[in-house]
Amino acid sequence: MQEFCCMEEIHIGQQIKVVLETRGITVTEFAKRINKSRENIYSIFTRKTIDTGLLTKISEVLEFDFFKPLSKSYGEIETELQQVREQNEILKEYTSFLKNKSKSEPIGD
Repeated sequence: MQEFCCMEEIHIGQQIKVVLETRGITVTEFAKRINKSRENIYSIFTRKTIDTGLLTKISEVLEFDFFKPLSKSYGEIETELQQVREQNEILKEYTSFLKNKSKSEPIGD
């Protein structure tokens, strides 16, 4: 089961502000891009939590996945997914090998 970190540990508004500043986008421009007022943007900066729909829009506009830090096991899931991909490739190669081998063997031996 996936574990989620405590919401109290993450102040999403502060994170959004930092990413916005890093991107060099003004509050006015950001407000236009997410269809909110400047006052609303400053309000967002003070929030510890935020609606997921709005956070999705903000993530798209800032090209930053704010959902990643919310899951402690995200890195573990990525690692496991990569291992499954590698195993899948090995199985594909093995299946192909077996198919080719069965075609080349004479019937009745």
